[in-house]
Amino acid sequence: MRPSFIPSSLHLARVLRPFAAAVLALSIGVGASVAVPTSAMALEPDGTLDLSKYRGKVVYVDFWASWCAPCRLSFAYLNQLRASYDSKDLVIVTVNLDRDRKAAANFLQAVGTGLPVVYDPKGAIATRFQVSTMPTSVVIGRDGRQRFVHHGYFDNKTGEYSQHVSALVGEHG
Repeated sequence: MRPSFIPSSLHLARVLRPFAAAVLALSIGVGASVAVPTSAMALEPDGTLDLSKYRGKVVYVDFWASWCAPCRLSFAYLNQLRASYDSKDLVIVTVNLDRDRKAAANFLQAVGTGLPVVYDPKGAIATRFQVSTMPTSVVIGRDGRQRFVHHGYFDNKTGEYSQHVSALVGEHG
């Protein structure tokens, strides 16, 4: 069930959109291991995302929304990251939190990406991954455990983000 405070947080972030980076305040909490997307990249009936198909690969899960200015900037990095690794080593899954799928589609067309998208308009997946800012990226190791969380997107931190991914790709679990 979705916590009652999420809609007001989403509304507040949309109101703040013209100002600085929007913040999405969701409750946060992920266990020691995360079920590592289905071939259809769809929500499971219970509102979860099954990442088990990707066990043995590094999984980069990026939470975004069309109203988030830093999210727009992050997609160039995500496209570059995808091009840097073989699909047998790294999988990037993006999770959109827009309630309006047309807004998400317009965003994707504008940023020009072919990354897989899972739609999470009720915030169930975001809640499970304890997303607190937009964008948030969760980096999961080959062993299926959450290893890094990147809160927000900052161009001057892409070296750090890439180092996290590289270290995990280098691990053989």
